[in-house]
Amino acid sequence: MMSLNAGAGGTEAPPRSPPPRGHLTASARAAANFARSYRCRRLCVCSMAFVTRQLVRSVSSSSTASASAKKIIVKHVTVIGGGLMGAGIAQVAAATGHTVVLVDQTEDILAKSKKGIEESLRKVAKKKFAENPKAGDEFVEKTLSSISTSTDPASVVHSTDLVVEAIVENLKVKNELFKRLDKFASEHTIFVSNTSSLQITNIANATMRQDRFAGLHFFNPVPMMKLVEVIKTPMTSQKTYESLIDFTKALGKHPVSCKDTPGFIVNRLLVPYLMEAVRLYERGDASKEDIDTSMKLGAGYPMGPFELLDYVGLDTVKFILDGWYEIDPKNPLYQPVPSLKKLVAENKLGKKTGEGYYKYK
Repeated sequence: MMSLNAGAGGTEAPPRSPPPRGHLTASARAAANFARSYRCRRLCVCSMAFVTRQLVRSVSSSSTASASAKKIIVKHVTVIGGGLMGAGIAQVAAATGHTVVLVDQTEDILAKSKKGIEESLRKVAKKKFAENPKAGDEFVEKTLSSISTSTDPASVVHSTDLVVEAIVENLKVKNELFKRLDKFASEHTIFVSNTSSLQITNIANATMRQDRFAGLHFFNPVPMMKLVEVIKTPMTSQKTYESLIDFTKALGKHPVSCKDTPGFIVNRLLVPYLMEAVRLYERGDASKEDIDTSMKLGAGYPMGPFELLDYVGLDTVKFILDGWYEIDPKNPLYQPVPSLKKLVAENKLGKKTGEGYYKYK
C-alpha cells in the first residue's frame, strides 16, 4: 500500500535520521535565548496591544457609522389636527427649517389655524427681531411658506418622514386614523401621537409599524414651552427613539424620556396634585382663592391649581382622570371628583367657555 509519503514511483522515501538529543544549531540557540529574553516578551506585549487598539477602533468606528446611518433625519413633517396643539407643533417645525403639511377636516378649520400661526409668529418676531423689523417680517413669511394644508391625510403621508397626530383624545378615532395612514405612508415614516392620557401602545397596535411608533408629548403653548416627553413603548426601535430625540432637539426643545406609563411624567404628577387641591376645597378645608394663593406664594408656582384647571380645560382633566380610573379603580389618586364632574356636565369647562371653577368675562 502506498503511504502518504510515497513518491511518484510508489516507493516510500527513506526516513530521515533525527538530530542527536540536546543538539541545537547556533541559530536555533540564539532564537531560543531571544524568546526567553525581556525584549522579546516586551515586543510581543506591545504588538498585541497595538493589534487590540486597532481592532477596538475599527469595531467602534463601524458601530458608530452603522448607528448614525440607521437614524432618520426628519425633514418633512405631517401634522394631523389643526387645533391649538397641532398648529403650535406645525409652527415650531416650520420655524426650524422643516417642510410641514397641516391636516384637518375642513378648509375653514385650516384657514383659522394658519391665521393663528401667523399671529403667533408675529409675536415671536416682534420679540426676537425687536431691532430689525424687516428681518422679523422675512422670518414670518419664510415660516408660513413652509406650511401647506390638506384635508386628505392619506394623500400627503406618502412622502413624509414623520406623522404627528394631535386630534381628539379618543382611542377609537386615533386607531382608525393610524390604521388608514399605515397603508399609504412610506416604509421609513415614523408615526407619533401627542396624546396626554392614552397609552401609546394601544394606539400603535392599530398599525403594522409598532417599531416606528412612539409618543411625542408637547406642552401648551407649544412655541413657548421647551419640554417634550418622548415616549418609548416596548416595541419602539432604538432607531426610531434616537431619530425622535434628534428631531426634538432640532425644534429647539428639551426632550425627556419616559416609558409608556399612564400620564407619562408631567401629568402623572400634575393631575393628582390638581385633584388633591379640589378635594381640599370640597372638604371645606380652604377656599379656592386661598389654595391658589398658597401655591403661588408658598411654592413659587406661576398659577394656582384652580387657575391651571380652568386654563387647561376641565373636560380634558376629567377625561385623563376617568381613563386612569378605568385602568386602576382602586388607586385613591384616581378617584372621581364630584365638583369636577358637575361642572363638566354643565359645560362649564374653564376659560374656553367663560366659566369653570372661576368666572371669566
